[in-house]
Amino acid sequence: MSAAEPRATFDRRQLLRTGGLTLSLGAIIAACGEDRAGGTDPGRVGEAPSVTPLPEGTVDDIVLLRTAQSLEHSAIDAYAAARGLDVLSAHQDAIAQRFVDDHTGHSVALGGFITDAGGEEFACANPWVTRRVITPIFDAIDDSDDPLRDVLNVAHALESLAAASYQSLVGSLTLPDLRMKIMQIGADENRHAAALAIAITGAPDGYVSPLLLGETAPEEEPEFPALWAVPSTFGMVSAVELVVGAPNEEGQRFSIDLQTPAANTFVYADQSC
Repeated sequence: MSAAEPRATFDRRQLLRTGGLTLSLGAIIAACGEDRAGGTDPGRVGEAPSVTPLPEGTVDDIVLLRTAQSLEHSAIDAYAAARGLDVLSAHQDAIAQRFVDDHTGHSVALGGFITDAGGEEFACANPWVTRRVITPIFDAIDDSDDPLRDVLNVAHALESLAAASYQSLVGSLTLPDLRMKIMQIGADENRHAAALAIAITGAPDGYVSPLLLGETAPEEEPEFPALWAVPSTFGMVSAVELVVGAPNEEGQRFSIDLQTPAANTFVYADQSC
């Protein structure tokens, strides 16, 4: 090195910076190695406990029957809440009592099917339906501008839901005898819904959907879903729309779509009343 050339010097800061760069490059190169092995679990930050996986629920005939039984008790509880509002006439209350008796009989029959299949009855309301359907509906009715209208519409919606639920469950049952028995109960629910549709809409307007008679549907959507005793050629398993309560500041009423049983509604073997 000549005297004219600058002398290469390194202070502590340069050494640390250079060493850190060398280590970083080395880590990158090592991580890119083809034979690099390591855990595939996602990294965790902090001291949060490990997540415990939920048990997988098996859906069999017993689970489907227990779910159906729970829906009968959900309907019974809903009728109790509706009658507690004291808006039904004596005639309407007698019909409600008849429907409650029918639902009670259905539950007893389903309980027999369950025990015959080696399962345990679930003779109480469906927890998910109570929490996510029944409770919000009656909360909305508390300040309704027409509680009688709402009670009748709730009854029709729940009976329609029950009929659709039996029709949807029957395709999943493995035993033909159970399928037949389930559909006999579903037919009762359909008769309940038909009677309520006629009571709400009136006769003969409430008998048959105009679409089945070759007529066109109303141009404007009604504020409340139109109801008919015979809404379609075949039984439906689609969602049941329900509108209740008083209009809010935007003029909108409480609206909910009632769905047939699915994974979150099933009553699994580990659940009890």
